[in-house]
Amino acid sequence: MEIKQLQHFSRIAETGNLTRAASVLGLTQAALSRQVAQLEAELGTELFRRNGRGLVLTDAGQRLLDHVPIILRQIALAERAVRGSVGPVRGTLVLGLPPSLARTVVVPLIDAFREQLPEVTLRTVDGLSANLVEMVGIGKLDCAVVYNQPPGDAIELRLLADEDLYLVSSVATTRAGKALPRSLTLVELATLPLVTAGTTNAVHAALASAMASLGLQPQVVHEIENLTAILDLVRKGYGSSVIPLSGVHSCIGDPKLRLHRIRKPLLRCSLSVATPARALQDPLIGQGTSLVREVVRQQLVQFHADVEKAIDA
Repeated sequence: MEIKQLQHFSRIAETGNLTRAASVLGLTQAALSRQVAQLEAELGTELFRRNGRGLVLTDAGQRLLDHVPIILRQIALAERAVRGSVGPVRGTLVLGLPPSLARTVVVPLIDAFREQLPEVTLRTVDGLSANLVEMVGIGKLDCAVVYNQPPGDAIELRLLADEDLYLVSSVATTRAGKALPRSLTLVELATLPLVTAGTTNAVHAALASAMASLGLQPQVVHEIENLTAILDLVRKGYGSSVIPLSGVHSCIGDPKLRLHRIRKPLLRCSLSVATPARALQDPLIGQGTSLVREVVRQQLVQFHADVEKAIDA
């Protein structure tokens, strides 16, 4: 097996179409087809089968695909370990971010990388924290910023910050005929209809756990796995939502939304950086994640000041 064979196999699996994969790779369809046939001959099994829409992986093909990101990552690590000793760090860093954080830190991150690591291309992927950790573990991501995740054998987690959670409500939302106060307790929050992400979401889990400790239960009226849609529903008055600081920051100045502190108790989520086990020895991942940590921390400090000021305005 050669590296290019695995790279090309992975691209065919991604596109599900030999012609499209050949076009992306800059090869003829015949040349790519020969590579697949050679790889199948070496492994002694079929990797793809045809259906009406193109190519789909066989069980053997799926098992190979599960290993390809790890194999290619180890090769890339070896190359960078050698090249990193001469000249600046270079390459592509693939970073996973929760949607609430991605909305507000991607531009500052790209600015910082262009200035401090100009030979590194930053590529970001949005996703739920549990999914991002899984992608780090199987080699599809170089690192990820995640909420409230347990450690695992395949990954290393380093605490980045504790991020406050806030309530976002519609300007039309009232309680006993009055606008909601700037600060609410969990007991008061338990009386409000809420629009939240699903139960696997870290914020939802933190809210439910905190309420359960007080014998309470969140009054969830809609579960939506998209922050933009959640805020649209809040604007329309379908309910309020508990959102991390990074997601709340983009709501400042929105004439249809109000921001509120949550107190007694203070609600927070732990934010950590996940990397593959022992990957920080790699110059690209080591320097890249260090810069990610620095930028995200700076942004969170600024976000906190901005949100607190907006609440008190």
